[in-house]
Amino acid sequence: MKSLFTWFIKLTGLLPLCLLFRMKTHYENKAVQSKRLRGSVIVLSNHKKLMDFFLYFTLFPFRRLHFLIAEVMFNKGKVFAWALRCLGSIRVDRTSYDFDFIRQAVDELDRGHVVGIFPEGQLPRTNELGPFRPSAVMIALQSGASIVPCYTDGNYFSFKRTHVMIGTPICLRDYCKDKNPTKEQIDSLNTLLRDKILALGEALEQEKKRSKTA
Repeated sequence: MKSLFTWFIKLTGLLPLCLLFRMKTHYENKAVQSKRLRGSVIVLSNHKKLMDFFLYFTLFPFRRLHFLIAEVMFNKGKVFAWALRCLGSIRVDRTSYDFDFIRQAVDELDRGHVVGIFPEGQLPRTNELGPFRPSAVMIALQSGASIVPCYTDGNYFSFKRTHVMIGTPICLRDYCKDKNPTKEQIDSLNTLLRDKILALGEALEQEKKRSKTA
């Protein structure tokens, strides 16, 4: 039922969303990572606007993405919460110390699925990239899944095109072999991921400038 709902939404919504985003996709290295996601993967992205959620469903149309979604979105009504669950969303309660969402995400990855994470955990209050929460690091280390970093410029509902940069995959186990990493190791890996997203943002701006002058 849930999978059928997801594919119904994709089939009926893909064309309108493509027209809305008018997406231009850039690649850090297309030979290594394209729009095709293979196996269990974590899609990690900056968070500009609520439409980011739909952007990645459009960017990766042939995979079902299980996004970590904050409790506030599930509290917008029973029908909306049901729709989010049907789309594969995983509820994250930021007001409690319940970390069951990590187990759920790892379970999805163990099944070979794709998990989407906005590590800032909230919409930005400024134009700057916010601090990252460590959940993505913990999920990646426990599952062993590779991370595909992405960056969106958030140009939605405008006459401008939406630009997205897809980065090369990262395997955090290459940087940390310990089964029980220390807080310092987790913080270091978190910094590594944030620096990677920042670098993709800078690379995307350079690509957009080249496109204007070409």
